[in-house]
Amino acid sequence: MFHELYKNLESINQVEILIPITILAVMLVSISKSGFGGGLGGLGFPLMVLVLPPKLALAVFLPLTLLTDIWVVYVWRKFFLFQIIWMMALGGIIGQIICWIFFDYLDDKTILLLIGLMALITSAKYFIVKLDILKKTNSNLKKLKPTLFRAIFWCSLSGFASFIAWAGSIPAQIFLLRLGVDRKNFVAAMSFYFFFINFSKIPFFLDLKIINQQSLILSFILIPVLPLGIFIGKWLNLKLSDNLFYKISHIALFLCGINLILKSIN
Repeated sequence: MFHELYKNLESINQVEILIPITILAVMLVSISKSGFGGGLGGLGFPLMVLVLPPKLALAVFLPLTLLTDIWVVYVWRKFFLFQIIWMMALGGIIGQIICWIFFDYLDDKTILLLIGLMALITSAKYFIVKLDILKKTNSNLKKLKPTLFRAIFWCSLSGFASFIAWAGSIPAQIFLLRLGVDRKNFVAAMSFYFFFINFSKIPFFLDLKIINQQSLILSFILIPVLPLGIFIGKWLNLKLSDNLFYKISHIALFLCGINLILKSIN
């Protein structure tokens, strides 16, 4: 079984760097979720599709992300905000259903292009905020209430982006940040929301036949990376500031996005 998997991956012509890159991608997500309160699926997934076909990478990421989400939800269970999370979950499901309907019409190059564009948008949005270009908007954060319309609008975008490229954090953050919730409640809401969204992907992925024996084997091989990433994340939380960590990661995300766009048009 493992021999057959190796032969299939060998056809990708990058098998010699496959394991190091996939380990790094998974580790980045587990480090970020455990130590910095937010998943770097936005960087981890574009990194993984450098060496794996996009649909296979989607399937490999799902079990690993769910295992990490379970731990993160347990940590933040005391700060659960049902009155906000149910609206976010509804919007996320709508976005995923839309993506599920149109998924079969997307080929690998189109998916790579979408992932690359989302990576560029995500990294650009981060630095725009850091440069205080959106300072006037941010000054009104606490004046907004968690309306169903806003939740469905932003979280449907989040659900769509998460389904296609594990890049749903930015729209969800835009919705939550405008509410001015406490930092602990913010992290808890993001944790519970993405656990629900990622869990709900299972029937969609099975229906689209994205999950298969090959993807499950690769996920199983990468499971030992999770506790290591969680340990490193907790250690880095004491040694490295959030600002520096995310600045470095978003620069890397920007470069990954450019690489993926170039791959999609070649």
